[in-house]
This record gives sequence, structure tokens and C-alpha cells, in this order.
Amino acid sequence: MKRSSTYCAAALLLAGSVLVAPTNLPDAAAAETGLSLSVLESSSAKTVDTSVPGITRTNYSGGSGPWNVNVVVIDPDKAPLALKGTFGTGLATSQTPSSMLQDVSVNTVRRPRVGVNGTFFDGNVLNPSSGTHDGDPSGILIRGGKLVSEASMGKGSKPVGSALVLQHGRTYITELSTTITVKPKAGAVAARQLDGINRLPGRNAHCEGTTPNDQDETIDGSGVCRDTSEIVSFTPEYGAPTPTTAFMATSNDPDVPSGEAVVSTDEGIEVLLDAGNKVTACHEPAPAAGSTCQSGNRGGRNVPAGGRILQGIGEGAAWLRANAPVGTELELPQSVVDTRFGDTLSLDASMYVTAGGDLLLRDGQVMYTQPTTSTSTYVPDAAPRTAVASDGSGRTMLLTVDGRHDTVSKGATRLELATLLRDLGAVDALNMDGGGSTTLVWQNAVANHPSDGTEQERPVADSVYAGAGSYPLP
Repeated sequence: MKRSSTYCAAALLLAGSVLVAPTNLPDAAAAETGLSLSVLESSSAKTVDTSVPGITRTNYSGGSGPWNVNVVVIDPDKAPLALKGTFGTGLATSQTPSSMLQDVSVNTVRRPRVGVNGTFFDGNVLNPSSGTHDGDPSGILIRGGKLVSEASMGKGSKPVGSALVLQHGRTYITELSTTITVKPKAGAVAARQLDGINRLPGRNAHCEGTTPNDQDETIDGSGVCRDTSEIVSFTPEYGAPTPTTAFMATSNDPDVPSGEAVVSTDEGIEVLLDAGNKVTACHEPAPAAGSTCQSGNRGGRNVPAGGRILQGIGEGAAWLRANAPVGTELELPQSVVDTRFGDTLSLDASMYVTAGGDLLLRDGQVMYTQPTTSTSTYVPDAAPRTAVASDGSGRTMLLTVDGRHDTVSKGATRLELATLLRDLGAVDALNMDGGGSTTLVWQNAVANHPSDGTEQERPVADSVYAGAGSYPLP
């Protein structure tokens, strides 16, 4: 069964029918000395801002933590609101949330009223030509119905990653998988997997767990997968010339440093497609006799308007050489499946999807289990946090907890975050990127205390926002 414009709303009604009212008693695991709604209400200064129709921002500050917590509730039934995501000027680089939101519209009246940072991302790759760092998101990304980043494995080695579906001013939280292939339109050549979209071939920084996805893949100590045989597609949303082998792995992300140079130096091949997926040119360092390709290295070319570029390395390059000479028409079928229900999504211009982290709540129940001991990849500390949630009435909640500021806010664990959201009335909730990425933009200004440096914004992969411009379902 396929669902299109009514998909999100129908799923929210289903979720809303599970829980009539939230429980207000904190879990025993969330000690009263930690962050909880009862502690905030009893010890913190509380201010409420209703200056934006349909959007209410509540700030809790000070208290016994101290803490600085922002809770934004977006109600599409009270005002015509757009609820969307943006990656700014392009996926090739990270960008601060405030600048992303400014880029949504040149008209200040049409700019988002509120936004938070979005998904986790690979911030440890440097483009030496531009001096900017990669903004590769940690999983699926759909913008206006177009798939611009493939799904990845979920947190804790789950086979499918969590996803935040934004449509018609409402939020639906689920798990999504993607299947993407490439094949010649004519003939009987079997379809080959398309390994990624708008990311470096050979490097998957979001593979999670310890089991490689295929025989050509290995996982290093920092959780980055190397794959010696890939085909990666670049769309105009990449927003920059395609990556070259000169890109370098750096330790740019203080939350997730990467000391290993996991960037493929295989020049492979680069194939350009027009808007009809017809191969118009290909480039490789030493074309074989009779090849339709021109001599040239992989990368450094702009994606054709409405078209795409395929980069292949290893066996992926060999497949493109054999099956995608100049003049060939290719097919690139793709599907996005909601693995909770087995439904294939019908992508349309109203749909925006952002990958999430740990699932915190489902049907009003805390789903996150906090490890009892630290591991090489997890420390159960109180840190800055960002979360997005929905309640049983179609409202969306954006929540930030500042941290790493001893005199301002000490942060929260994921379990405290989940419990707080449940007690605030959330039914489903996702943990988004936190740490130095945690940012709240309210009325075109940063409204929290980011933890990097002297409270400067960190460039991130994408942002989730709400503003004027849409209408609720009837």
C-alpha cells in the first residue's frame, strides 16, 4: 500500500490513539537531582513567549542544575505554518543553523520563525580547495520529495535508522530504508546497487556497529566504513564541484574526532548524466583504447542542471566503464520504505525527511536504554541535547538543553531527555545531533548557549524549522 499526502497525518492519528494523556511521574532512573520536569518547574525561572502565531516557546533557566532548557511547541491548527528542513546552500559543506535559515528566503518576512540543528553528520573531511568541511548527513535526507542522501543503519547496530518525516505542518517519527540501483535502460544487464548519494565514494562515516555491509567494506576504529568498490551519485543539491582524491580526513569535530585518513585515493571514473539520465561525458585518468571517455581525474566538475554525476571506484568503476559509455541511457530506480509498516512512500513536494539518532519515545513509552557503563563510543554524561517530538494532537515539539556551561546549564543524559519529553506530553521523540551542534534559532537570532568556544554556532549538516507558508489538513 502506498501513501502520499495523507501518510503523515494518518500515522499521527494512529500514534495519538495509543496514548490519551501523558504520565507525569518521572522514571526511577531519572533521579530528582538530575534534569526532570518537576525539578525545572520547582527550581527554575520560567518564561513563555507566544509572539509567533501557532508557536509557543517556553524557557527554563537557572535552578538547581543549573539548566537552560528551551521547549518550542508548534501547532499547525492555530496558524498556517510550514514545518520543513533545510541543508542551506548545499550538501557539500556544513553551515551554521542561523545562516541556513536566512538562506530559506531573501524576504525576511518569509524566513523561519524558529529552527534547531538537525541530524548527525561527518564533519571530519576537508575540501582543500574551498577550505570547508563536509556536511554529509548521517542517513536519509529528503527535501521537497527528492531523495538527496541514502538511509543508513540505526544507532546501536539497528538495521534501519530512525527518521523524522515532516509533512503538512506535522511530524511523524519512524524508521526508513532506501533501495537505489542503476542499470542501462536497454538490454538485459542486471541492476547494480547505487551505494550512496552526495557523499565521498569509499567513505561512509555512519555505518554504526561492527558488521560491514558488504565484502568490500571494512570498519575502522572510529566507526567509519571504507568501501573499495562503490558507485555514488551526485545531484545538483550537492552545491559544489564533485569531490576529488585531494579531499582529506581531519579531526575537525571535537565531539567525534577522526584521526584516520579514510578518503579513497582511487581515481576511478566520473560519468556525467543529463536531465534524462543519458550519459553525456565520462572522465578517467587513462581511458582504454576505444573508450568514449576523456582523459581526466575524478572530481572537480559541476553537476549538470537537472542531471547528476556518478563516481565509481574499484568494481563500481569497472561496472560504469562496461555499462555506461557516452550515449547510454540509464535508469536509476529508487524506493523508500517505512519498515515499521512495510509501506513504500510516495515522494511528493510536500515531504521533508531528516535522519535522527536514538529513538527516545514511542507511543508515550521511554524507548531509550542507557548503558550502565561507558564504552569506546558512548559515555553516559550530561551534555547539550537537541530533540524533536510529536504529541497525540498533531503538534511538534523542538527541545534544546544547553550543557558544558557550569554556571549556565550542565546538560542532560539521553534518558533524562526522554523522560523530560514524555512528561511534557510528547508521544514519539527522536534525539538529534547534540554537543556543540545544539542550537536554537528564534526570530532570526540564536536563543541558546552553544557549547563550542565562546558560545559560537557550529556548522552542521541541516536544520529543522517552522515558519509561515503552509496550511493544516482539513
